[in-house]
Amino acid sequence: QDADPNASNTVVVISNSTKLSDQADVFSVFDQYERPFWNSLVSQGDLLGFGHMSHSWGDEYNHNVYFVAEDKSAFFDAWDRYSTELDVPEEVMSETQRKILKHKDNIYIHTAFYGNGEITSGTVMLNQNRVSYADQGTYVSLFREYSFPILKEMVDDGKLNSFGLLLHEWGDEWNTNFYFQADDELQFHEAWSEYISVLSSEHPDVLEQLVDMTMAHKDNLLYERVPQN
Repeated sequence: QDADPNASNTVVVISNSTKLSDQADVFSVFDQYERPFWNSLVSQGDLLGFGHMSHSWGDEYNHNVYFVAEDKSAFFDAWDRYSTELDVPEEVMSETQRKILKHKDNIYIHTAFYGNGEITSGTVMLNQNRVSYADQGTYVSLFREYSFPILKEMVDDGKLNSFGLLLHEWGDEWNTNFYFQADDELQFHEAWSEYISVLSSEHPDVLEQLVDMTMAHKDNLLYERVPQN
């Protein structure tokens, strides 16, 4: 992947919660019917990518699907195809939908992202923040200038798989977010410690500014599911 901190595309995250006793059934339906459909759209170039994340630590959303598209229009075109072309028995879809207890959607501007190009299972840390819109431009500029090079080097060294910024376009109040994807929780925690250590030692004023601009904050650890063929 080209290392351009100013590159951007669209990420849509569909978050659902289901009872733990229903989780295996919901995941099975996704893997049997929906995953092959989304794979076909990626192969055809209608989507840049998609993924399915389960809950590891954090809030109640344990069945999360995300889509990466060139822009919102491309995503909605793909979603229209899903709505009309997905081949799944009506009774199966209805039963699955009844098992969804809570649901929300978010559309993000995805920027300052970089990865090793591999699609693997692993831990995803979603760091969600509420930043004043008056400060958001400064936050993003600082992340691009100072955080991006540190994190890119960590990806190149095999300490992370990918990272990026997710900026609110439509959805809830968490408007300035970033993610790390690692092989497992241990690798994530090691990467997080290194990132904060380097940023605080080399650019302490930048870290202070990022913290000061953060009005509210929460974290989630998710698990990226990539079934083995």
